[in-house]
Amino acid sequence: MLICVYGDDTFRAREKVKQMQDAFREKFDPSGFNTTFFPEEGKTTIEMGAALQAMCSAPFLSPKRLVILKDLLSSWKKSDVIAWKEGVSHVPDSSIVIFWETAEPSVIEKNILFQDLQKQGQVHAYPFPMLKDVQLERWVQERVKKLGGVMESRARKLLVEYSGADLWRLQTELEKLVAYAQGQEITEEMVRTLVSASFEEHIFAFIDAVSQKDGKRILKLLQEERWAGTNDHYVLSMLARQIRLLLGARALFEKHQGKISKDQLKDALGVHPFVAQKLLGQIKGFSLPVLKEAHRALYCYDSFIKQGRIDSTLAVDLFLVQLFK
Repeated sequence: MLICVYGDDTFRAREKVKQMQDAFREKFDPSGFNTTFFPEEGKTTIEMGAALQAMCSAPFLSPKRLVILKDLLSSWKKSDVIAWKEGVSHVPDSSIVIFWETAEPSVIEKNILFQDLQKQGQVHAYPFPMLKDVQLERWVQERVKKLGGVMESRARKLLVEYSGADLWRLQTELEKLVAYAQGQEITEEMVRTLVSASFEEHIFAFIDAVSQKDGKRILKLLQEERWAGTNDHYVLSMLARQIRLLLGARALFEKHQGKISKDQLKDALGVHPFVAQKLLGQIKGFSLPVLKEAHRALYCYDSFIKQGRIDSTLAVDLFLVQLFK
């Protein structure tokens, strides 16, 4: 069985993969011997030979084997397309293969292998695009109920206005609000009191402090977020987003030999003018190699978290130490 879980709504996509993984473990693999995750431990890319071997191998003392491939379709080499197509066509019925992609659905749906599998009716697709407007409010309502709380309509609208489509942040804020309400209905006033208008400013402050080698400031900002109840996985996801934006901005900066405007950045990266202005000021503090290494490190830490080697708190600490060097 081939499954593709994909989309830039990484929160819902990750939940879906975890749900499938947990169900597989409960039904077929309580020992964990028949579950394999790629990229492998300590690696940032998927080795085709090892992955295809895992996908086509017989399970050990179980009727099924699970193989999870993260970001294969959006990162493979074009020269390997034929080999991947051939390899995937030989996956036995005993293997369940999950292609877990974090790129936008439109990008994955143009992928050659994805299209080929869809035409043959061989892949079960679960797209997770970013939620918008009414969809976001509906998600918040369902999430509050799942957390055991109740939230008035105006409070939902305000929370979405404050947090946008970032479900990692929304989850953190909802947990905080439900705990604060203690069984009472969450009101608009509670949202105004407990939820900051944007975490983006804090992330920019983090990056500013790193570029200035201001260790005390970094620790202070991190402590403030943790005391406020911000989930470390959310902090890590926001840092990852900021590094990706800086990487894109720095590449454009060098391409245009330093002559790039706020509006050019805004249009090229699809960000708010405020964000573009901040990026323009920060890219001068980081070289392209440093940002590439930071991006690679974030990918590694994310993999380590999923493998259970470290938790998100340690990942945030290690990443900031590495970035500070």
